[in-house]
Amino acid sequence: MAIYGECIGVRERTPVTISALDGLECELQPQTSTAAIEGRMDLWIGAIGPLSVTAKNNGSGRYCATFSEPLDARIIAHFAHA
Repeated sequence: MAIYGECIGVRERTPVTISALDGLECELQPQTSTAAIEGRMDLWIGAIGPLSVTAKNNGSGRYCATFSEPLDARIIAHFAHA
């Protein structure tokens, strides 16, 4: 399941597609190939946020975002039914 969201870093806002969402992390794919998604930033998952994450490059244009605090199970359940 793909979810639309946005990463907000120090210098830019980047639209992303979010997948593999669980309580500890998710996968991000920026909608532009020139986006710089690395380090600490805020993540919006749909209208939910900002959530503090640390993002790192997984290669091939995908990134892993680790949540600073585990997500509430209700958030995960909400997007699992979307």
